Amino acid sequence: MKKYQIILADPPWKQSKGGKKNVRPKSSGEKLDYQVISLEEIEQHLYNAILETEENSILFLWTIDKYLFEAERMAKKLGYKLHARMIWNKITGIPAAFTIRYGHEYLLYMYRGKLLPVAKEERGKIHSVFEEQVKKHSQKPEISYKIIERLYPNTTKLEMYARKTRNGWDVWGNEVESDIELDN
Repeated sequence: MKKYQIILADPPWKQSKGGKKNVRPKSSGEKLDYQVISLEEIEQHLYNAILETEENSILFLWTIDKYLFEAERMAKKLGYKLHARMIWNKITGIPAAFTIRYGHEYLLYMYRGKLLPVAKEERGKIHSVFEEQVKKHSQKPEISYKIIERLYPNTTKLEMYARKTRNGWDVWGNEVESDIELDN
């Protein structure tokens, strides 16, 4: 049975599109482009995925500011330790906001067991903050995949909540033909 060393998860955290009714009437309270799930379901999916990992494994977990501490708590409950909070500095236009514009997302870099060593040639070359233009709502930046692939080139990788297949990765989610069953 295949065991994974790397898990990348972009959970569908509960939220709705923002926007001020008289500024962006089509986005006020509008549903997202994907189905959201409860924190309990996310935790169960992560737990099921961990059953498919090596003793020493890495979890890259996407979260937004609203769920930063909850995401960390959830991963720690599942046996992961925080190595780094990486930040995607989103390059966007200037949309309406009620107070401040959240122009970033976190990619938590966590490990279970012993931290897997990164590729020697990449040590110290990856910055904790990276930038890329936002392409589509909730679509993650291509650079984040490249960072993971550079750090851990010869590892078994699983992307949870995937929206498309990717060479060198197994995928799981409701928008792709999954390589693995996690809905136990």
